[in-house]
Amino acid sequence: MIMLIRAYLRASTTEQDAQRAKEELKAFGMKFDHRIAGYYIENQSGTKLERPELNKLIEDSEAGDVLLIEKMDRLTRLPWGEWKTLKARIMEKGLVIVVADQPMTHTVFTSGEQNSITLALTEFMLDLGAAMARDDYETRHKRQAQGIEKAKAAGKYRGRQPNLALHHDILDQLTLGRSYSQIQEKLGCSRATIAKVVKIA
Repeated sequence: MIMLIRAYLRASTTEQDAQRAKEELKAFGMKFDHRIAGYYIENQSGTKLERPELNKLIEDSEAGDVLLIEKMDRLTRLPWGEWKTLKARIMEKGLVIVVADQPMTHTVFTSGEQNSITLALTEFMLDLGAAMARDDYETRHKRQAQGIEKAKAAGKYRGRQPNLALHHDILDQLTLGRSYSQIQEKLGCSRATIAKVVKIA
């Protein structure tokens, strides 16, 4: 059976670079003598169940294919019930989830197959990773809210500030005559962000 590896790369906002991990995942595949057949890249929150590129990856896949991610939080920061829904969709498709920083999930590469024990351990590790990713998200969100309230009380809250370094890089690219698509590919930002910079400029 031919096993295809499909890599999923996600960043939370349009001002983060979802392509950052592409070379790392490519090197990971080469370590096991496997080439990645496709990259599915998007800027979406891991707290959203519906994500276009992730949906496309699942639809494109066949039983035995690998869904490769850098870390568990790239796949999910979902509440437990929604994670179970997403995992069920992935499992029904016959996809095998491999997480680059979780060696327990690499057995499909090292042994070529998974027995019932390794499958159970892998599923446990995935569920644990999903729970930790959600807990980390909720903790950060809570601390952020507390920080904002503290800043407001002190009269120091100025709201969310723009990523000035990214805006400067976009302006540089525009000055060089780069197209929106070229800038998107190089900087990993959205067309909306580029348009916003153009409007400000």
